[in-house]
Amino acid sequence: MATFVLVHGAFTGGWYWSRVRPLLEAAGHAVWTPTLTGAGERAHLLSRAVTLETHITDIVHVLRYEDLRDVVLVGHSYGGMVITGVADRAPERLARLVYLDAAFPRNGQNATGGFAEGTGEVLDQMASGPDDTSWLLPPLPLAAYGVTDPDDIAWIGDRRTPHPLPTLSEPIRLERGEPGVPRVYVRCARREGLVQVFGADPLQPMYDNAVAAGFALLSVDAGHDAMVIAPRQVAEALQAALSAEPRTRDAAP
Repeated sequence: MATFVLVHGAFTGGWYWSRVRPLLEAAGHAVWTPTLTGAGERAHLLSRAVTLETHITDIVHVLRYEDLRDVVLVGHSYGGMVITGVADRAPERLARLVYLDAAFPRNGQNATGGFAEGTGEVLDQMASGPDDTSWLLPPLPLAAYGVTDPDDIAWIGDRRTPHPLPTLSEPIRLERGEPGVPRVYVRCARREGLVQVFGADPLQPMYDNAVAAGFALLSVDAGHDAMVIAPRQVAEALQAALSAEPRTRDAAP
Protein backbone atom coordinates (compact mmCIF):
# COMPACT_ATOMS: atom_id res chain seq x y z
CA MET A 1 0.00 0.00 0.00
CA ALA A 2 1.09 3.57 -0.65
CA THR A 3 1.66 6.66 1.47
CA PHE A 4 -0.12 9.64 -0.06
CA VAL A 5 0.50 13.27 0.85
CA LEU A 6 -2.22 15.41 -0.76
CA VAL A 7 -1.43 19.11 -1.21
CA HIS A 8 -4.37 21.43 -1.81
CA GLY A 9 -4.54 24.43 -4.12
CA ALA A 10 -5.41 28.08 -3.56
CA PHE A 11 -8.28 29.17 -1.28
CA THR A 12 -8.84 25.82 0.42
CA GLY A 13 -6.91 23.65 2.89
CA GLY A 14 -6.35 20.07 3.90
CA TRP A 15 -10.10 19.85 4.55
CA TYR A 16 -10.76 20.00 0.81
CA TRP A 17 -9.56 16.40 0.48
CA SER A 18 -11.97 15.05 3.11
CA ARG A 19 -14.15 13.27 0.54
CA VAL A 20 -11.13 11.56 -1.08
CA ARG A 21 -9.11 10.67 1.99
CA PRO A 22 -11.47 8.02 3.43
CA LEU A 23 -11.72 6.32 0.03
CA LEU A 24 -7.94 5.94 -0.16
CA GLU A 25 -7.74 4.84 3.47
CA ALA A 26 -10.45 2.25 2.90
CA ALA A 27 -8.25 0.83 0.14
CA GLY A 28 -5.42 0.42 2.66
CA HIS A 29 -3.34 3.51 1.94
CA ALA A 30 -1.89 5.96 4.47
CA VAL A 31 -3.03 9.50 3.70
CA TRP A 32 -1.82 12.89 4.91
CA THR A 33 -3.62 16.13 4.04
CA PRO A 34 -1.57 19.04 5.41
CA THR A 35 -2.75 22.63 5.22
CA LEU A 36 -0.42 25.31 3.86
CA THR A 37 0.46 28.37 5.93
CA GLY A 38 -2.31 30.98 5.80
CA ALA A 39 -5.03 28.66 4.51
CA GLY A 40 -7.88 26.74 6.14
CA GLU A 41 -7.40 26.22 9.87
CA ARG A 42 -4.06 28.04 9.54
CA ALA A 43 -5.68 31.22 8.17
CA HIS A 44 -4.57 33.12 11.26
CA LEU A 45 -0.99 32.83 9.94
CA LEU A 46 -1.74 34.62 6.67
CA SER A 47 0.54 37.62 6.08
CA ARG A 48 2.51 39.38 3.36
CA ALA A 49 5.48 37.27 4.43
CA VAL A 50 3.90 34.04 3.11
CA THR A 51 5.62 33.00 -0.11
CA LEU A 52 5.86 29.98 -2.37
CA GLU A 53 9.00 29.01 -0.46
CA THR A 54 6.96 29.09 2.78
CA HIS A 55 4.56 26.54 1.34
CA ILE A 56 7.33 24.34 -0.03
CA THR A 57 8.89 24.33 3.43
CA ASP A 58 5.52 23.43 4.99
CA ILE A 59 5.44 20.16 3.06
CA VAL A 60 9.14 19.39 3.40
CA HIS A 61 8.67 19.65 7.16
CA VAL A 62 5.68 17.30 7.09
CA LEU A 63 7.82 14.71 5.29
CA ARG A 64 10.72 15.22 7.68
CA TYR A 65 8.99 15.41 11.04
CA GLU A 66 6.50 12.64 10.30
CA ASP A 67 9.43 10.67 8.85
CA LEU A 68 7.50 9.84 5.70
CA ARG A 69 9.29 7.91 2.95
CA ASP A 70 8.37 6.50 -0.45
CA VAL A 71 5.70 9.17 -0.60
CA VAL A 72 3.27 9.64 -3.47
CA LEU A 73 3.12 13.42 -3.42
CA VAL A 74 -0.02 14.86 -5.01
CA GLY A 75 -0.58 18.53 -5.83
CA HIS A 76 -3.82 20.11 -6.99
CA SER A 77 -3.85 23.40 -8.94
CA TYR A 78 -1.43 25.82 -7.20
CA GLY A 79 -0.28 22.78 -5.20
CA GLY A 80 1.65 21.72 -8.31
CA MET A 81 4.03 24.63 -7.73
CA VAL A 82 4.54 23.40 -4.18
CA ILE A 83 5.19 19.75 -4.97
CA THR A 84 7.64 20.72 -7.72
CA GLY A 85 9.66 22.59 -5.11
CA VAL A 86 9.38 19.76 -2.59
CA ALA A 87 10.73 17.29 -5.15
CA ASP A 88 13.81 19.51 -5.44
CA ARG A 89 14.29 19.91 -1.69
CA ALA A 90 13.53 16.37 -0.47
CA PRO A 91 13.78 13.95 -3.41
CA GLU A 92 14.97 11.10 -1.21
CA ARG A 93 11.55 10.90 0.47
CA LEU A 94 9.48 10.61 -2.70
CA ALA A 95 8.34 7.66 -4.79
CA ARG A 96 6.13 9.48 -7.31
CA LEU A 97 4.72 12.91 -8.15
CA VAL A 98 1.10 13.34 -9.21
CA TYR A 99 -0.20 16.62 -10.62
CA LEU A 100 -3.99 16.79 -10.31
CA ASP A 101 -5.01 19.49 -12.81
CA ALA A 102 -2.04 21.34 -11.41
CA ALA A 103 0.60 23.89 -12.25
CA PHE A 104 3.83 22.37 -13.52
CA PRO A 105 6.50 25.10 -13.73
CA ARG A 106 9.88 25.17 -15.37
CA ASN A 107 12.88 26.31 -13.33
CA GLY A 108 12.72 30.08 -12.81
CA GLN A 109 9.05 30.29 -13.80
CA ASN A 110 6.32 31.64 -11.55
CA ALA A 111 2.71 30.55 -11.54
CA THR A 112 1.25 33.57 -13.31
CA GLY A 113 3.98 33.45 -15.95
CA GLY A 114 3.22 29.81 -16.61
CA PHE A 115 -0.51 30.28 -17.00
CA ALA A 116 -2.17 31.02 -20.33
CA GLU A 117 -1.72 34.55 -21.64
CA GLY A 118 -4.03 37.01 -19.91
CA THR A 119 -4.55 34.93 -16.77
CA GLY A 120 -2.29 37.12 -14.66
CA GLU A 121 -4.17 40.26 -15.67
CA VAL A 122 -7.49 38.68 -14.69
CA LEU A 123 -6.10 37.70 -11.29
CA ASP A 124 -4.69 41.20 -10.73
CA GLN A 125 -8.10 42.69 -11.46
CA MET A 126 -9.75 40.32 -8.99
CA ALA A 127 -7.23 41.29 -6.32
CA SER A 128 -7.47 45.04 -6.87
CA GLY A 129 -8.60 46.93 -3.80
CA PRO A 130 -7.27 48.98 -0.91
CA ASP A 131 -3.51 48.83 -0.43
CA ASP A 132 -3.87 46.79 2.73
CA THR A 133 -5.64 43.95 0.87
CA SER A 134 -4.27 44.25 -2.68
CA TRP A 135 -1.80 41.44 -1.97
CA LEU A 136 -4.69 39.03 -1.37
CA LEU A 137 -6.59 37.17 -4.07
CA PRO A 138 -10.20 36.50 -2.99
CA PRO A 139 -11.65 33.07 -3.73
CA LEU A 140 -12.80 32.71 -7.32
CA PRO A 141 -16.41 31.74 -8.10
CA LEU A 142 -16.96 28.06 -7.42
CA ALA A 143 -18.51 27.67 -10.87
CA ALA A 144 -15.06 28.35 -12.33
CA TYR A 145 -13.96 25.09 -10.76
CA GLY A 146 -16.98 23.14 -11.88
CA VAL A 147 -18.67 23.23 -8.48
CA THR A 148 -22.34 23.94 -9.21
CA ASP A 149 -24.31 21.37 -7.22
CA PRO A 150 -26.11 23.12 -4.31
CA ASP A 151 -25.11 20.37 -1.87
CA ASP A 152 -21.43 20.78 -2.77
CA ILE A 153 -21.69 24.55 -2.49
CA ALA A 154 -23.32 24.22 0.93
CA TRP A 155 -20.63 21.76 2.07
CA ILE A 156 -17.89 24.22 1.15
CA GLY A 157 -19.78 27.09 2.76
CA ASP A 158 -17.60 30.02 3.79
CA ARG A 159 -14.51 27.94 4.53
CA ARG A 160 -12.46 29.14 1.57
CA THR A 161 -9.78 31.72 2.37
CA PRO A 162 -7.96 34.43 0.37
CA HIS A 163 -4.70 33.44 -1.28
CA PRO A 164 -1.51 35.54 -1.02
CA LEU A 165 -0.58 36.87 -4.47
CA PRO A 166 3.19 36.83 -3.79
CA THR A 167 3.09 33.02 -3.95
CA LEU A 168 1.95 33.28 -7.58
CA SER A 169 4.58 35.82 -8.67
CA GLU A 170 7.58 34.23 -6.96
CA PRO A 171 9.74 32.24 -9.42
CA ILE A 172 10.46 28.69 -8.40
CA ARG A 173 14.14 27.88 -7.91
CA LEU A 174 15.23 24.32 -8.65
CA GLU A 175 18.81 23.25 -8.01
CA ARG A 176 18.71 19.51 -8.74
CA GLY A 177 17.24 19.41 -12.23
CA GLU A 178 14.36 17.11 -13.02
CA PRO A 179 13.38 14.65 -10.28
CA GLY A 180 14.30 11.02 -10.67
CA VAL A 181 10.83 9.73 -9.76
CA PRO A 182 7.92 8.97 -12.09
CA ARG A 183 5.55 11.86 -12.74
CA VAL A 184 1.87 11.63 -13.58
CA TYR A 185 -0.55 14.31 -14.75
CA VAL A 186 -4.25 13.76 -13.99
CA ARG A 187 -6.25 16.21 -16.08
CA CYS A 188 -9.79 17.24 -15.22
CA ALA A 189 -11.60 16.93 -18.53
CA ARG A 190 -14.27 19.59 -18.05
CA ARG A 191 -12.62 22.96 -18.71
CA GLU A 192 -15.61 25.20 -19.43
CA GLY A 193 -15.75 26.84 -15.98
CA LEU A 194 -12.13 27.98 -16.12
CA VAL A 195 -12.47 29.16 -19.71
CA GLN A 196 -15.56 31.20 -18.86
CA VAL A 197 -13.76 33.11 -16.11
CA PHE A 198 -10.35 33.55 -17.76
CA GLY A 199 -11.22 33.58 -21.45
CA ALA A 200 -8.85 30.66 -22.01
CA ASP A 201 -7.76 27.57 -20.11
CA PRO A 202 -5.17 28.98 -17.67
CA LEU A 203 -3.53 25.59 -17.10
CA GLN A 204 -3.14 24.59 -20.75
CA PRO A 205 0.54 25.67 -21.02
CA MET A 206 1.34 23.79 -17.81
CA TYR A 207 -0.34 20.67 -19.17
CA ASP A 208 1.59 21.07 -22.42
CA ASN A 209 4.80 21.21 -20.36
CA ALA A 210 3.87 17.92 -18.70
CA VAL A 211 3.09 16.28 -22.04
CA ALA A 212 6.42 17.43 -23.48
CA ALA A 213 8.24 16.17 -20.37
CA GLY A 214 6.85 12.66 -20.86
CA PHE A 215 4.52 12.49 -17.89
CA ALA A 216 2.14 9.56 -17.66
CA LEU A 217 -1.32 10.94 -18.48
CA LEU A 218 -4.65 10.17 -16.82
CA SER A 219 -7.95 12.03 -16.65
CA VAL A 220 -11.14 12.37 -14.64
CA ASP A 221 -14.46 13.44 -16.13
CA ALA A 222 -15.07 16.43 -13.87
CA GLY A 223 -14.28 20.09 -13.41
CA HIS A 224 -11.16 21.50 -11.79
CA ASP A 225 -12.19 20.82 -8.17
CA ALA A 226 -12.75 17.15 -8.86
CA MET A 227 -12.01 16.11 -5.27
CA VAL A 228 -15.31 17.76 -4.34
CA ILE A 229 -17.34 16.95 -7.44
CA ALA A 230 -16.12 13.41 -8.16
CA PRO A 231 -14.12 12.12 -5.18
CA ARG A 232 -14.43 8.47 -6.18
CA GLN A 233 -13.03 9.20 -9.63
CA VAL A 234 -10.15 11.09 -8.04
CA ALA A 235 -9.39 8.27 -5.61
CA GLU A 236 -9.42 5.78 -8.48
CA ALA A 237 -7.17 8.00 -10.59
CA LEU A 238 -4.67 8.44 -7.74
CA GLN A 239 -4.50 4.69 -7.31
CA ALA A 240 -4.11 4.22 -11.07
CA ALA A 241 -1.24 6.72 -10.91
CA LEU A 242 0.70 4.29 -8.71
CA SER A 243 1.41 2.10 -11.73
CA ALA A 244 1.07 4.58 -14.61
CA GLU A 245 4.14 4.47 -16.83
CA PRO A 246 5.81 7.68 -18.04
CA ARG A 247 5.75 8.22 -21.77
CA THR A 248 8.63 8.90 -24.09
CA ARG A 249 9.50 12.58 -23.87
CA ASP A 250 7.63 14.68 -26.46
CA ALA A 251 5.60 11.66 -27.58
CA ALA A 252 2.01 12.43 -28.49
CA PRO A 253 -0.48 11.67 -25.69
